[in-house]
Amino acid sequence: MRGRRQAAPERQEFSKRLIADIRALLWVVTVGGLALAAYCIRTGYTGALPWLTAMVGLPWTAHGTVCAFYLNMAKSDHKEGGITFESARAAGFENSPKI
Repeated sequence: MRGRRQAAPERQEFSKRLIADIRALLWVVTVGGLALAAYCIRTGYTGALPWLTAMVGLPWTAHGTVCAFYLNMAKSDHKEGGITFESARAAGFENSPKI
């Protein structure tokens, strides 16, 4: 049909996109690390595997740090003086029923 335009998909905020990207990367690294460990066991490798532990453990640590900072940002945005709180107040949320 002519004249109809499709709505542009909403762009995800940078911080939410960052967390989603990190989660995808985490699963790739974790599954790859487990596959590599299985391969080492299957081929009889008997050496130490600290590099394998770091390969899987460090990205999960980074993910925890990113999520903690994101949560702190969300808390600051949703309290008085925060971005979301002030925009909701301007939209008249004070007339909503008390919970």
